[in-house]
Amino acid sequence: MSDEQFVRLFGPGALDVVDDKEDPFSGLVFFRSAPGGGKTTLLRMMLPRPLELAVSLREDQQVKPTFDVLNNLGAVDENGAKLLGAMISFSTEYQDLAQIDRGNGLFRSLLDSRIVIATLRSLLDQSGRLYPDDLNTLRVTWEPESGATVPASASGTELFEWASEIERNFYDTMDDLGEPDELQGGHTRLDSLKWFSRARMFDGRGEVRSRRILLFDELQFLDNTQRKSLINLVTNAREPCGIWIAERLDAMSHQDLLTEGALEKRDYDSVIQLETQWSGKRSSGFTRFAEQIANLRASKADGFEGREFFPLVANDEELDEGDNRYGEKSSEIETRLIQKTAGDSRYEEWIAATREDRKGSISSAIKWRATEILIERDLRRSQASFAFEILPADELDEKEKAVSRAAEHFLRTEMETPLYFGKDTLAAVASSNIDQYLEIAGALFEEISAKITGPRSIPRSLSAERQDAIIREVAELRWEGLVRRLPQGYDAKRFLEALGKYCRDQTFRPTAPYMPGVTGFAISMQDRNTLANEDERNIKHFIQLRNVVTSLVAHNLITPHLDRRAKGKSYIVFYLNRLLCVKFGLPLGYGGWREQSLGTLHRWMELGDIGEQPEREPKLV
Repeated sequence: MSDEQFVRLFGPGALDVVDDKEDPFSGLVFFRSAPGGGKTTLLRMMLPRPLELAVSLREDQQVKPTFDVLNNLGAVDENGAKLLGAMISFSTEYQDLAQIDRGNGLFRSLLDSRIVIATLRSLLDQSGRLYPDDLNTLRVTWEPESGATVPASASGTELFEWASEIERNFYDTMDDLGEPDELQGGHTRLDSLKWFSRARMFDGRGEVRSRRILLFDELQFLDNTQRKSLINLVTNAREPCGIWIAERLDAMSHQDLLTEGALEKRDYDSVIQLETQWSGKRSSGFTRFAEQIANLRASKADGFEGREFFPLVANDEELDEGDNRYGEKSSEIETRLIQKTAGDSRYEEWIAATREDRKGSISSAIKWRATEILIERDLRRSQASFAFEILPADELDEKEKAVSRAAEHFLRTEMETPLYFGKDTLAAVASSNIDQYLEIAGALFEEISAKITGPRSIPRSLSAERQDAIIREVAELRWEGLVRRLPQGYDAKRFLEALGKYCRDQTFRPTAPYMPGVTGFAISMQDRNTLANEDERNIKHFIQLRNVVTSLVAHNLITPHLDRRAKGKSYIVFYLNRLLCVKFGLPLGYGGWREQSLGTLHRWMELGDIGEQPEREPKLV
């Protein structure tokens, strides 16, 4: 994608993740997420060409919101970019180097050369010149420390030659090797970091006074020793420039993923885990961000120019208000309740009040289903307490509000009517992952655009039924590809299959005891510490379980929420990815979870089944 296309399709809401930082362009910031979280997009926006394009295209209504956000952050103003970003993207070649590079000296040499080359490219991009043709227009000077390798004063051409020589020597050395032997040598420090932050840089227009930010992308492709070395170097350096590091969660250790280390500030200015950042209070921010991108992409599609995507995604319950099945279902539930209560006067007022509801066929059916849940609950209580007084009708409304979401989910599941539709659902099933969102939105968009026959053709709204069917198809495709995507694929799939069965079993209990349903499991903090133990001899029976759980966390298939409390104990709760909730027909709300022992979780992984579940309902209070 060209830089101009990128800027036009950029959703400025992506930058909400740094809006609570006083200065996002100073200090060391980590961006972490599962694959497809949007990390590279954030870094790319900080490069000179996208920033300059955001300025030059600011009068364009699609680009203006991006310019405004960047302006507020201090990255641009009306005169141009105020930030000089240089990006280094890592690849698997670094892992090959790690096998022979004792002490990571060659790694530092290669990194020095690439930071210098990335900086030269960015300087030319910012000044509107061509790389590498106009390198001679650049000059950089600095005061190196004793033994520093980067030249104290050099033209762009000379710096390019210096960096290229390092690259040539590196590849010559690699080509000459037969059997890989350990090599020594290379740079003892990362001089380019000090050079980048402190040097005086000149282009054809004069001294470049922009603030500087170094962007490291795809850190997960480094060997573990290289990753640790780089993090230690940039953490300890504390140079007067910004450093953004993007990495996938699967680069992290099980200790980081199962403890606060992945989610909490440590030696760094900020650790931003994107899925966590977008969840909770920021969920509406993710929805706005994702909708921006979907609408921008749709408006550029052939035959769809100028149209908005979301007005075509039906989001109104009245879509199936005329479905006679809802009235029939209400009658069925009423008959069932009369038989179940056997004329017991205790429930007469509740049944009568529900019968009088005339708000609409869907809301009436939901009210009947909620009343049935509440009567099921009361029957269990009254059998224990022998409290047979008549239940007043005014008590019903308040109780119904608490169970209405579960009642609707039960009802639609039993009737096989649409569960997953509307733009709010689209955001929810994305599990705060932009790649997952675009996959679902793209599938819906293809269905809509396929029915556009010409430039004057008016696209039809996508019905709730079709949305539900398409979202379920995407969920199924993701499920089928699970084994291929995960390092512990078969064990992970068995584990999730058992978890899905368990959640359905708990969610669809007649009394709906867990609102709006169970979509996760919890382990005690003690069990969490057991899994995070560094000494594998202490957890030899649970090593594979730990590997599966951390792999699922790293790929955003289960999401950890720390320090949830219940009955005086602390837990870590793992919630299912919302697209997996679709796969298992579960509600999309958060809240319901059950504690599990490590032994139970191990059995799920080994057998993919939950075994016999007790008939006894949990005590309702």
